[in-house]
Amino acid sequence: MRKHHLQRRILALVLAAMTAFFCIACAAEPTSGEVEVVTKKEKTPTETPAKPTDGTQKPTDGVAEPTGESAKPTTAPAQGTTELTGSSGTAAGTKPMDETMRAAYATFAYRLFAACAKSSGGEAKNCLLSPFSVYTALAMLANGANGNTAAQIDQVLGLDEASRNAYMAAWIASLTGQEDISFTCADSVWVSNLFRNVVLDSFLGRCADSYHAEVYAADMNDGTVDDINAWTDRNTKSMIQKILEHGDLTPETVTVLLNAITLEAKWMIPFDNENTLSDAVFTHEDGTTENVEMLRGEADRCYLENEFVTGCAKSYKGGEFRYVALLPKEGVSVDEVIAKLTAESVDALFANAIRENVSLQIPKYTVEYRQELQDVLAALGMGDAFTPAADLTRMISTGNTVVDRVIHKTYLALDNEGTRAAAVTAITTRNMSISKTYRVTLDRPFVYMITDGNNLPIFIGTYR
Repeated sequence: MRKHHLQRRILALVLAAMTAFFCIACAAEPTSGEVEVVTKKEKTPTETPAKPTDGTQKPTDGVAEPTGESAKPTTAPAQGTTELTGSSGTAAGTKPMDETMRAAYATFAYRLFAACAKSSGGEAKNCLLSPFSVYTALAMLANGANGNTAAQIDQVLGLDEASRNAYMAAWIASLTGQEDISFTCADSVWVSNLFRNVVLDSFLGRCADSYHAEVYAADMNDGTVDDINAWTDRNTKSMIQKILEHGDLTPETVTVLLNAITLEAKWMIPFDNENTLSDAVFTHEDGTTENVEMLRGEADRCYLENEFVTGCAKSYKGGEFRYVALLPKEGVSVDEVIAKLTAESVDALFANAIRENVSLQIPKYTVEYRQELQDVLAALGMGDAFTPAADLTRMISTGNTVVDRVIHKTYLALDNEGTRAAAVTAITTRNMSISKTYRVTLDRPFVYMITDGNNLPIFIGTYR
């Protein structure tokens, strides 16, 4: 009975979804710039944005021109939003993927996943991350860090800045250049109009050159929240429609760094609809069950097994990406499997794969996930960035700026045809020289008092 119980709960909902976001071992073995401020005039709703004539992709009125299948913007940007030309005009160096980069990224990915899965409440909540999106956003942040703050970020990301920027430039170009799979990666930096003159041109140049980051200057208010959410919606093909809420940006916000990725991939061998079980039973770790649609079909000739898990891989068209499912063996918990995921253990798992036929059954599912990563990243070793000890003096010349929030959202939908997935990471920085603004909105029942100079209530009541 116990064995039947464990076989039904399929760890793919937690672990395998993560691996769809980045290349794993089972696939193939593996300058300062001048900133020009361009003020855009307000457009009427009927005006058509002018297309660039130089072959480059230009944002329109502070909102990025979409690429690929992204929908074009339907609303005008907030007043006060302008486009900045952040590039230094110098082509970024590139460095192809090698074992140094693989080890650094894989170590980061599995450490981040373990920390997030634990902070998500274990079996109480599915965890879905894109380590690729978080890594890219942190790499842009590192371009503005200095001193011990930079050293801590380098340690967490596993590479020095120059190597990291060169590796990432090449990797992004490789992943976005696939023929059979749609993988998109977009980056942007939003600079407060209040701090525009002290945010360093060299920082914006590094982000634009290595990550093709679009750069905007904007008022840090709810209008810019709407613009950022519109950028998010377009660059995730509406899989994630917003990353910020009204009130998230305040006068003390200095910058917002954004990364968005999408993956749309068809199975190399699709699941046949006729083989789908419409009322299969999925058993959760607490023993509760639910009926699910269970897809049945052929996986790759790549059966995985070690002392903790059994599993398999299933390729998408093109062969660059694979979906990997890992099922805990009887008596092994999901949390124990997560704790054993390391660059070395996963490489060993694939190195010992059995190349035989594999029959796969997996639920058809959709997962949405959101987590703030400040505490997780601090625990991983970059705690200074979130405290007054932060040194972001390669981003802003005035100092007194800290990383305020790191917000991460993901989406994944898997069916018989393939997988659609998206992720967004937003990093906001805050200047501590300006008093923080707290908000109180009395839009729910509340208690009120009229007090004297001793804070004693002369009147006291409720409004509900």
